[in-house]
Amino acid sequence: MIEHLFPDYLTATEKGRLLQALEQFKDAHAKGKWNSKNYSHFYTASTDNYFLQGDLIREIRYPDWNRESKVFERTYTDALILSNTCDLDLNNARKEHKQVVLAPIIEMDQYMEEITDEQELERMKKSVKSQVISNILYLPPNLVSGKDYICHLDKAFWFPTEELNSYLPEIEQTRVASLDYFGYYLFLVKLSYHFCRLPEEKQR
Repeated sequence: MIEHLFPDYLTATEKGRLLQALEQFKDAHAKGKWNSKNYSHFYTASTDNYFLQGDLIREIRYPDWNRESKVFERTYTDALILSNTCDLDLNNARKEHKQVVLAPIIEMDQYMEEITDEQELERMKKSVKSQVISNILYLPPNLVSGKDYICHLDKAFWFPTEELNSYLPEIEQTRVASLDYFGYYLFLVKLSYHFCRLPEEKQR
Protein backbone atom coordinates (compact mmCIF):
# COMPACT_ATOMS: atom_id res chain seq x y z
CA MET A 1 0.00 0.00 0.00
CA ILE A 2 1.28 3.44 -0.91
CA GLU A 3 0.69 4.86 2.57
CA HIS A 4 3.77 2.95 3.74
CA LEU A 5 5.80 5.33 1.57
CA PHE A 6 4.51 8.43 3.36
CA PRO A 7 7.10 10.17 5.58
CA ASP A 8 6.75 9.59 9.33
CA TYR A 9 6.54 13.30 10.13
CA LEU A 10 3.12 13.60 8.48
CA THR A 11 0.28 13.54 10.99
CA ALA A 12 -2.44 10.90 10.78
CA THR A 13 -4.82 13.56 9.47
CA GLU A 14 -2.38 14.62 6.76
CA LYS A 15 -1.78 11.01 5.73
CA GLY A 16 -5.53 10.37 5.55
CA ARG A 17 -6.10 13.47 3.43
CA LEU A 18 -3.26 12.49 1.09
CA LEU A 19 -4.51 8.91 0.73
CA GLN A 20 -8.03 10.16 -0.01
CA ALA A 21 -6.69 12.51 -2.68
CA LEU A 22 -4.83 9.66 -4.39
CA GLU A 23 -7.73 7.20 -4.09
CA GLN A 24 -9.87 9.26 -6.47
CA PHE A 25 -7.67 8.06 -9.36
CA LYS A 26 -8.18 4.38 -8.61
CA ASP A 27 -9.94 2.50 -11.43
CA ALA A 28 -10.15 5.69 -13.48
CA HIS A 29 -10.79 3.62 -16.62
CA ALA A 30 -13.96 2.13 -15.20
CA LYS A 31 -17.37 3.13 -16.50
CA GLY A 32 -18.82 6.18 -14.78
CA LYS A 33 -15.48 7.29 -13.38
CA TRP A 34 -15.17 10.40 -15.53
CA ASN A 35 -16.19 12.70 -12.68
CA SER A 36 -13.94 15.72 -12.19
CA LYS A 37 -10.94 15.27 -9.91
CA ASN A 38 -10.11 17.43 -6.90
CA TYR A 39 -6.66 18.93 -7.43
CA SER A 40 -6.60 21.23 -4.40
CA HIS A 41 -3.33 21.26 -2.41
CA PHE A 42 -1.40 20.16 -5.51
CA TYR A 43 1.24 22.90 -5.23
CA THR A 44 3.06 24.59 -2.38
CA ALA A 45 4.71 27.99 -2.11
CA SER A 46 8.30 26.78 -1.75
CA THR A 47 10.81 29.06 -0.06
CA ASP A 48 13.73 26.65 -0.49
CA ASN A 49 16.78 28.16 -2.16
CA TYR A 50 17.49 24.96 -4.10
CA PHE A 51 15.62 22.94 -6.71
CA LEU A 52 13.37 20.05 -5.65
CA GLN A 53 12.30 16.89 -7.42
CA GLY A 54 9.00 17.74 -9.10
CA ASP A 55 9.71 21.47 -9.46
CA LEU A 56 8.30 23.18 -12.53
CA ILE A 57 10.97 25.42 -14.07
CA ARG A 58 11.04 27.78 -17.02
CA GLU A 59 12.96 27.96 -20.27
CA ILE A 60 15.50 25.16 -20.14
CA ARG A 61 17.49 24.38 -23.28
CA TYR A 62 15.89 21.43 -25.00
CA PRO A 63 16.64 19.29 -28.11
CA ASP A 64 13.27 19.31 -29.85
CA TRP A 65 12.73 16.71 -32.61
CA ASN A 66 11.38 18.18 -35.86
CA ARG A 67 9.32 15.44 -37.50
CA GLU A 68 9.36 17.13 -40.91
CA SER A 69 13.09 17.82 -41.22
CA LYS A 70 14.02 14.81 -39.04
CA VAL A 71 16.60 16.76 -37.05
CA PHE A 72 16.87 17.94 -33.45
CA GLU A 73 16.41 21.68 -33.08
CA ARG A 74 17.84 23.80 -30.29
CA THR A 75 14.98 25.38 -28.43
CA TYR A 76 13.76 26.16 -24.90
CA THR A 77 11.00 24.52 -22.90
CA ASP A 78 9.42 24.74 -19.49
CA ALA A 79 10.12 21.45 -17.71
CA LEU A 80 9.49 19.24 -14.69
CA ILE A 81 12.45 17.95 -12.67
CA LEU A 82 12.41 14.13 -12.55
CA SER A 83 15.72 13.65 -10.72
CA ASN A 84 15.93 13.14 -6.97
CA THR A 85 16.54 16.32 -4.98
CA CYS A 86 19.77 14.95 -3.47
CA ASP A 87 21.19 14.27 -6.94
CA LEU A 88 20.86 17.97 -7.82
CA ASP A 89 23.14 19.10 -4.99
CA LEU A 90 26.72 19.63 -6.19
CA ASN A 91 27.87 19.59 -2.56
CA ASN A 92 26.86 15.95 -2.24
CA ALA A 93 29.94 13.88 -1.38
CA ARG A 94 30.45 11.46 -4.27
CA LYS A 95 33.06 10.76 -6.91
CA GLU A 96 30.91 11.60 -9.90
CA HIS A 97 28.11 14.15 -10.07
CA LYS A 98 24.82 13.01 -11.57
CA GLN A 99 23.12 14.96 -14.33
CA VAL A 100 19.57 16.21 -13.93
CA VAL A 101 16.75 14.50 -15.84
CA LEU A 102 13.77 16.62 -16.86
CA ALA A 103 10.61 16.22 -18.91
CA PRO A 104 9.08 19.00 -21.02
CA ILE A 105 5.77 20.61 -20.12
CA ILE A 106 3.41 22.53 -22.38
CA GLU A 107 0.16 24.36 -21.82
CA MET A 108 -2.90 22.14 -21.95
CA ASP A 109 -4.56 24.34 -24.59
CA GLN A 110 -1.49 24.06 -26.81
CA TYR A 111 -1.59 20.29 -26.55
CA MET A 112 -5.29 20.21 -27.49
CA GLU A 113 -5.23 22.75 -30.34
CA GLU A 114 -4.82 20.14 -33.10
CA ILE A 115 -8.01 18.30 -32.08
CA THR A 116 -10.88 19.75 -34.11
CA ASP A 117 -13.66 17.30 -33.27
CA GLU A 118 -15.56 18.57 -30.21
CA GLN A 119 -16.45 15.13 -28.85
CA GLU A 120 -12.89 13.88 -29.23
CA LEU A 121 -11.58 17.07 -27.61
CA GLU A 122 -13.84 16.62 -24.58
CA ARG A 123 -12.93 12.93 -24.32
CA MET A 124 -9.22 13.72 -24.45
CA LYS A 125 -9.49 16.45 -21.80
CA LYS A 126 -11.27 14.07 -19.45
CA SER A 127 -8.66 11.36 -20.06
CA VAL A 128 -5.78 13.73 -19.39
CA LYS A 129 -7.33 15.22 -16.24
CA SER A 130 -8.17 11.74 -14.95
CA GLN A 131 -4.49 10.72 -15.38
CA VAL A 132 -5.34 7.63 -17.45
CA ILE A 133 -2.81 8.31 -20.24
CA SER A 134 0.38 6.60 -19.10
CA ASN A 135 2.94 8.94 -20.69
CA ILE A 136 1.21 12.19 -19.69
CA LEU A 137 1.12 13.79 -16.24
CA TYR A 138 -1.62 16.41 -15.98
CA LEU A 139 -0.59 19.51 -14.00
CA PRO A 140 -3.55 21.64 -12.84
CA PRO A 141 -3.44 25.47 -12.89
CA ASN A 142 -0.59 26.72 -10.72
CA LEU A 143 -0.38 29.79 -8.50
CA VAL A 144 1.91 31.75 -10.84
CA SER A 145 0.57 31.40 -14.40
CA GLY A 146 -2.97 30.24 -13.62
CA LYS A 147 -2.68 27.81 -16.56
CA ASP A 148 -2.82 24.03 -16.59
CA TYR A 149 -0.06 22.01 -18.24
CA ILE A 150 0.77 18.52 -19.36
CA CYS A 151 4.14 16.83 -18.87
CA HIS A 152 5.41 14.39 -21.51
CA LEU A 153 7.12 11.67 -19.45
CA ASP A 154 8.21 9.90 -22.65
CA LYS A 155 10.20 12.96 -23.80
CA ALA A 156 12.57 13.06 -20.83
CA PHE A 157 16.04 14.54 -21.42
CA TRP A 158 19.18 15.24 -19.42
CA PHE A 159 20.62 18.64 -18.56
CA PRO A 160 23.93 19.53 -16.86
CA THR A 161 23.38 19.71 -13.09
CA GLU A 162 26.09 22.36 -12.83
CA GLU A 163 24.22 24.52 -15.36
CA LEU A 164 20.91 24.09 -13.51
CA ASN A 165 22.55 25.14 -10.26
CA SER A 166 23.86 28.29 -11.94
CA TYR A 167 20.22 29.43 -11.99
CA LEU A 168 19.96 29.34 -8.20
CA PRO A 169 20.57 33.10 -7.70
CA GLU A 170 17.40 33.69 -9.78
CA ILE A 171 15.46 30.69 -8.47
CA GLU A 172 12.39 32.78 -7.66
CA GLN A 173 12.10 33.67 -11.35
CA THR A 174 13.21 30.29 -12.70
CA ARG A 175 10.91 28.11 -10.59
CA VAL A 176 7.26 28.26 -11.60
CA ALA A 177 5.95 26.04 -8.79
CA SER A 178 6.80 23.23 -6.38
CA LEU A 179 4.60 20.21 -5.76
CA ASP A 180 2.84 19.74 -2.44
CA TYR A 181 2.55 16.19 -1.04
CA PHE A 182 -0.53 15.34 -3.11
CA GLY A 183 1.11 16.55 -6.32
CA TYR A 184 4.39 14.87 -5.44
CA TYR A 185 2.94 11.42 -4.72
CA LEU A 186 0.69 11.54 -7.77
CA PHE A 187 3.81 12.44 -9.78
CA LEU A 188 5.61 9.40 -8.33
CA VAL A 189 2.69 7.10 -9.13
CA LYS A 190 2.49 8.31 -12.74
CA LEU A 191 6.28 8.14 -13.19
CA SER A 192 6.41 4.58 -11.83
CA TYR A 193 3.42 3.45 -13.87
CA HIS A 194 4.77 4.92 -17.11
CA PHE A 195 8.14 3.20 -16.82
CA CYS A 196 7.13 -0.02 -15.05
CA ARG A 197 3.42 -0.83 -15.47
CA LEU A 198 3.65 -3.83 -13.16
CA PRO A 199 -0.12 -4.56 -13.19
CA GLU A 200 0.06 -5.60 -16.86
CA GLU A 201 1.21 -9.09 -15.77
CA LYS A 202 3.65 -9.41 -18.65
CA GLN A 203 7.00 -11.06 -18.27
CA ARG A 204 9.77 -8.51 -18.41
